[in-house]
Amino acid sequence: MNKPLLIVFLTASVITLAAIVNFIPMVSLKVPGMKEYSFHGITVYAKDNDAPEAQRVAERIYRSSPEVVAALGAEDAAVKVILYPDQKALHRKTIGLAGIFLPSWFIGDNTREYVLITTPAAPGPSHTRESVEQAAVHEYVHVLTDRHNKKLGYWFKEGIALYLAEQKPSRENLRAASPITWEEYSRPSALQFARVGGYSLAYTLIEYIVEKHGWGAVIELINPGVTSESVLGCDDRELFEGWKTWLINSL
Repeated sequence: MNKPLLIVFLTASVITLAAIVNFIPMVSLKVPGMKEYSFHGITVYAKDNDAPEAQRVAERIYRSSPEVVAALGAEDAAVKVILYPDQKALHRKTIGLAGIFLPSWFIGDNTREYVLITTPAAPGPSHTRESVEQAAVHEYVHVLTDRHNKKLGYWFKEGIALYLAEQKPSRENLRAASPITWEEYSRPSALQFARVGGYSLAYTLIEYIVEKHGWGAVIELINPGVTSESVLGCDDRELFEGWKTWLINSL
């Protein structure tokens, strides 16, 4: 093998090995030592010392479920929960060893079957017990909307979850995030969405749509293949401008 090909081969091998090592923690979503519990018909996987927390999280989802299911018209409301002992465990199970780079506010995720959430007993520096329990309901909403449309855009997906989990943002946070530009709104990624205040602003986007068009329009927007224009009669830019004007006038 000549030298250039050898370099390419070795580089590819190193990259492949690094990827394999990084994703090893993701082979199973559970961590060693977890046990299976059942509360209100919800299966929760947690460590022994988190059994009381597992019950609290399951009860929170159970209490919220009738309203969430009715609002979404979901046909399948069953869900399982994995309760992680700390944020580091969740982060590793989300993106592997690269999870060390995830921020402290990241306490939940989901698949189409599971709510993945850190224990309320260890909320971390950016959360409280209450906000973690609300986040569990937030991720439950994601499970149900993902089953219907996995490709739902950030603003609608997060906005609906915030709205149904009753994670109403503070006026102070809304004021701080209200200068958002069209460019910031139209090119979201997970971290960028958080950086521009999306986890506060998206709640108000749903409020705006409900006020102007009714909750039925929100449900329509979840459907695959629809657009703002086909449901609301305005394109994405017009929706953004109308919502931003409404938001600023409401502050």
